[in-house]
Amino acid sequence: MKFLMRYFTTPTISLGFLSAISASTFIYLYHFGTHWPWLQAFLGTIALLSWLLLPPRAMFWSGFFTGVFWFWWIGMSFRYYDLTWMIPFVIFAVGLVYGILFGLVGALPHPAFRAVAVGLLEFVHPFGFDWFRPALMFTGSVLGDLLWQLWLLLAILTIVLSFKRRGRYLAFALLFFTIQHPSRGDRHPDLEALKHSVQIVQTNIEQDKKWQPRYRNAIVELNLHAIRLAMESGKKAVILPESAFPLYLNHDIELVEKLIDLSRRITIVTGSLYYEKEKSYNSTYLFRDGRMRVMHKVVLVPFGEAVPLPKWMGRWINDIFFDGASDYVTAANPSDFEMAGKVWRNAICYEATSDRLYEDDPQYMCAMSNNAWFTPSTEPTLQRLLMRLQAHRHGTVIFHATNGPGTGVITPYQ
Repeated sequence: MKFLMRYFTTPTISLGFLSAISASTFIYLYHFGTHWPWLQAFLGTIALLSWLLLPPRAMFWSGFFTGVFWFWWIGMSFRYYDLTWMIPFVIFAVGLVYGILFGLVGALPHPAFRAVAVGLLEFVHPFGFDWFRPALMFTGSVLGDLLWQLWLLLAILTIVLSFKRRGRYLAFALLFFTIQHPSRGDRHPDLEALKHSVQIVQTNIEQDKKWQPRYRNAIVELNLHAIRLAMESGKKAVILPESAFPLYLNHDIELVEKLIDLSRRITIVTGSLYYEKEKSYNSTYLFRDGRMRVMHKVVLVPFGEAVPLPKWMGRWINDIFFDGASDYVTAANPSDFEMAGKVWRNAICYEATSDRLYEDDPQYMCAMSNNAWFTPSTEPTLQRLLMRLQAHRHGTVIFHATNGPGTGVITPYQ
């Protein structure tokens, strides 16, 4: 009991809380349409400095509050499984996971060891969830968000903290190399023309209505109307959001034939489900030149589309919490396709932020999401920031269609 009580002192909790504020403010500034690059860089640096210096118990609270401030919205999706009562428990569990993770970092005795651990946190994915990336604190700031720039900044702070001679301050000269240098546009010379030829559709269908049968025909007609509008506007292609058609599209032959017919005049990329041989897939359907192609998702959402636990435990969780639903099945590798004269990498929601989808540095990515699961929350903002980080690191232009907020073009030049 005495050991636990040491974690609940006012100074310990306050230090952890303030460091978490420094690490999280940028998300909320972006969410409310405010962007101060210098302040973002300053607060991100303060967060790193605190993680190198905080006492171990304060580090636990820093991780706890950082996890909550970044990912409190995860519990929001439980509203649609009639499990609203679980939301506070999910939020607490998320905080606890990151509290333990940060507590392990805080147990390291020297700033140099902690700097190495913080620099490696990007590769630590609790239950396969990879959205915590310390470099994200600098995305869009005056400092760079490349991994080596984060490590260099950590090295500078470690040198200043570890040595007593005045010469240690010369390490600040290395800050020049951490300055953000946006990618040049010569890799995408046709980007502006492409923006005019590809229509990105944003829908705003509430999640509790999206899958109800009585709304299905209206949603299908809404999508068909958006496709026809794109055609009339002279677009070469149109991108609809994830699960824009809330059904197993490959089983609706009449609708497929309509889309195939429309594809003779415009390329259509849309999300929907796919069912075959008692297996369900979250998929992208490509209709082009009177033909249909299906591309399945590669990286599934932990506890949303697949339970990242042993099979017997996964079945138990699905039976109790998700009405016996089975995990989705994945494709073995990411899919590429042609559209509007370019080669595109296909990405569905969560996987559009994953390193796996950026293998070979694709020039263009077609991403689609259903952010209505978490609306209203900061999830769409955090997702967009993560996609912006990946766009900068890989020189990829991302055309992102969403149900809910987040639709737009993300470039490496922002």
